[in-house]
Amino acid sequence: MTKSDNLHWQLAIAGLSLITALLTFSSCSCEESPRNRAQALARESLKMARLEQQAVACGLALESKARIADSLFMQMVRKIDQSQIREFVQTGGGQGREAIEAFLEACRPLDFPASGEDPAEAIISGLKEAPESKDLDWDLMQAYGAAFLLVLEGRRELDLRIEISSFLLGLGCPVTFADLGLSSEDSSRLQELAAQAAELTGMQPFGTKPFDFFITMQRLNDVASRFGRREDANSMAAGLLQNEEVKRLLPGLREMEPAYIGFLGDSQMDNRHWSSPAHYPNILAAVFEQVNSGITVFNAGVGGDDSGEGLARIERDVISREPDICFVSFGGNDCAHWGRDHPTLSPEEFHENIKEIVRRLDEISCRVVLMTYPMIPEFGEPEDRVLTEMNEKLAQVRDVMHTGWLDPGGLIDSGDSRRLFAVDMIHFSPEGHRLIATKVLEYLSRNN
Repeated sequence: MTKSDNLHWQLAIAGLSLITALLTFSSCSCEESPRNRAQALARESLKMARLEQQAVACGLALESKARIADSLFMQMVRKIDQSQIREFVQTGGGQGREAIEAFLEACRPLDFPASGEDPAEAIISGLKEAPESKDLDWDLMQAYGAAFLLVLEGRRELDLRIEISSFLLGLGCPVTFADLGLSSEDSSRLQELAAQAAELTGMQPFGTKPFDFFITMQRLNDVASRFGRREDANSMAAGLLQNEEVKRLLPGLREMEPAYIGFLGDSQMDNRHWSSPAHYPNILAAVFEQVNSGITVFNAGVGGDDSGEGLARIERDVISREPDICFVSFGGNDCAHWGRDHPTLSPEEFHENIKEIVRRLDEISCRVVLMTYPMIPEFGEPEDRVLTEMNEKLAQVRDVMHTGWLDPGGLIDSGDSRRLFAVDMIHFSPEGHRLIATKVLEYLSRNN
């Protein structure tokens, strides 16, 4: 064979190989599985999140290609809903296809290798070691790692956390504790996993202590449970109605005369707070929808309010609605020192505010039920001492103005704070809200 013949033969083989490769690629593209599409989205999402964190750590802006990819990622997360992500994963098409493919294409030239100190890798490795999580799809867990980084950073708004959770759920990625094979009730186990993962990380531009890992997992769980339609007021109410104690109350609740019931308070009532898929006033509203449609509940809880701020908005938020009964709960923000040498309000100021709230409600013939406030584990002294005095002032108002009385404070204080408070040890956990909802139902069934 001549050199010329040999060259032609080599070119023919090379050409055949190229054609074979192209056909193989084409075949793979056409037959790409939903799992492969989901894994690609998970992988590129984590890559983008890592690049963001690297830029934050170095105090630098993202390079142009990475900036484009980041912008496309945020656009995709904000504009494409859960059903569109799911449609793309299942079919490779749908309304979101163009935006998703633009993001994937922008990410392909980028690279950011994981390190042993990477928080996303640490949390995924920690979950891999957990026997409860042995059945997870570890390729999809890269998307969980991306969400974990973005929420761990602590600068993300709630709206974006909701959208990221929706993206993960559409992708079919584990995100809630139930998805991860863990129990939301086993706080000690969750803290143990968080501590194991935190040990694997180095210095970062954001918190990587065990508590930081713990609360990030909790926030992802709570947002996904609530906004991913896994759990809400209706599902929590359905669970409550299976409770034997609540079942015994049902005859009395069904016999209640029609009433309009309000709740005035702070973030322990405010249903927008992240600490639970639903707060007790909204759980109660869902209960009455099922057992007595004549009872209507409204929630006037506002996070961050003290008794003075509650009084300032009582006309707009409560009196204008003309409730028959109103449950009132303040104290946590009143007693808080927030790094000062004095509380937000003195016990005497708290006393005057509560008296005026009761007086204003009495004027419209609304029955008032005052609720004690529990000690806040995160506070300690001197807040505990001030809050104790405020609860005593509350009892004085009860005795002089003849209000109703409910003692959730004593109930919570006598229970297991690890179960009844969320991870910040300030706000009630879902279990805490279920417990208080049960006691409100008990009060109403006996005082209708």
